[in-house]
Amino acid sequence: MRCRGCNYELWNLPPGDCPECGKAWRFEDFHFRREFVQFLCPHCDCAYPGEYIASLALPYEFTCTSCQSAIQLNQMCARPADGIDGSQAMQQEFVWSDRRRVGRWRAFWRVVGYSLGAPSRIGNTMTQKRGLRGALWFSFLCLISASLNFILFFLVTLLLPIFTGIRSPTPSASAAIFTTVLGVFAFSVVLVLAQQVFFLAWGLITHALIRMTGRARRAIGHTLSATQFCSGTFIICAIPLCGLYFSLISFVWMAVAMVSALAALHKISRWRTAFAVLAPPVVMISVSVWFVYSTVVGFWNNVNSRTPMNFPPMPTNSQPIVAPNTPINTPSSAPTDATEVETDPAATSQQIDVPIENPDPVIAAPASTQSPTQDPAAPNPPKNTSSDSAAILNITHGI
Repeated sequence: MRCRGCNYELWNLPPGDCPECGKAWRFEDFHFRREFVQFLCPHCDCAYPGEYIASLALPYEFTCTSCQSAIQLNQMCARPADGIDGSQAMQQEFVWSDRRRVGRWRAFWRVVGYSLGAPSRIGNTMTQKRGLRGALWFSFLCLISASLNFILFFLVTLLLPIFTGIRSPTPSASAAIFTTVLGVFAFSVVLVLAQQVFFLAWGLITHALIRMTGRARRAIGHTLSATQFCSGTFIICAIPLCGLYFSLISFVWMAVAMVSALAALHKISRWRTAFAVLAPPVVMISVSVWFVYSTVVGFWNNVNSRTPMNFPPMPTNSQPIVAPNTPINTPSSAPTDATEVETDPAATSQQIDVPIENPDPVIAAPASTQSPTQDPAAPNPPKNTSSDSAAILNITHGI
């Protein structure tokens, strides 16, 4: 157990300021192996094993069984158990918290490996309570690496015609390319920041659900940091040109990694963690689908509720094409024989013998004999058989 600022040994010292550099420290900043560490009473040096201290409820207050004094954890001193070395009493340090010693590049890829293959190590080794800034920086690096595919895609799209000779590199084209690339980069940065805000909201709701369903062993800062560290799964989206197709896979992979990491962090069951982790995105997706469905259905109903335009009826074979506002005398059925044609008695005196070229004529009453105001429901006038015979003879003579 060493100071994070100057690497000073902190065994057998109560929490407070480092004697070497003055950096404040607490037991919560370290992760002990419970069976290999002991905590001493500040009044009588009675040793308590790490399992007993871990079983206490926050803020770790109890009465000493030896001197009957009320003590708190931040008043006690810690030391390795008998026969145990100090390095053996400590759990493996979270590599991102120790990136200055390990190396930033190596620490980055180790955490990415944890999120992809062993997310439970994030929860088991993450001990810093105030490490949210480092977690945000890590997630920013992962997401901005994935967003470089947008910039690469636009560069290939804009520069390929120039390299192939299809388009000459004019000054105006160079300025347009530079402006486009700069705009795409700014859009990528804004998109990354929006994703980080979404991950923070996701972690906040997840921690609230964990607290609602039981006890949470770590504070909300640990949950938010673990959520950001699990975003290392988006590094597969940084594969050039084809990484964009893995966005959905990365999101699902991150959710699975969060279940393992938070279960190890809070020491709770995976079913309880899965409910807390998966409930927010499921609700969000359900609300989005309902919103899209209601919008589409409302638009379709609005289109169907409009009054259709009234067009005039198309003429049929039984209705001759006439000028507008001309009354049409449409027979109930077309005549099939000349003997079936009925004529108006008043029109027999005005018959004109005209040769008929059409072998199957459709003979209608003259328009002058049709009364515009005649009631269609009025009965037809009585038939005159003599007039009908005369009309038939005239038609036959004309043929």
